[in-house]
Amino acid sequence: MKNTKNITEIENKEDDTKHNFALYVPEIKHSDWKEDNGKVVLCLKTKDPIKRFLAWMVNRKSITNLDLDDRCSAVWKYIDGERTIYDIAKLMAETYKDDVNGELYRLVTYLKYLSKRGWIKFKEYEA
Repeated sequence: MKNTKNITEIENKEDDTKHNFALYVPEIKHSDWKEDNGKVVLCLKTKDPIKRFLAWMVNRKSITNLDLDDRCSAVWKYIDGERTIYDIAKLMAETYKDDVNGELYRLVTYLKYLSKRGWIKFKEYEA
């Protein structure tokens, strides 16, 4: 009997959106990017002085261009500071004719990578 009471209490609670990562809104922090033939190209500058010196020693530029593939470029373009992660997952599912849960899993993994690199940030969804 005790377990059914706990389950009923959980079901009757309001949804806790603060801990639902799918309701966060990604925003682009990295401003140096361009679009080339429908794909996004991130222009990355080396800030580490040692790496810059080594690049200078071998006559290489301290700037690297990172070409994103079709899916990653589509996600990057969908990030507008207003769409939630779930909204972007639904758009990706429609575009690539896939399940929303599968797209959500891929999207969260990709967005966490972008966030670790410092290229995007997250804000809470405001209804």
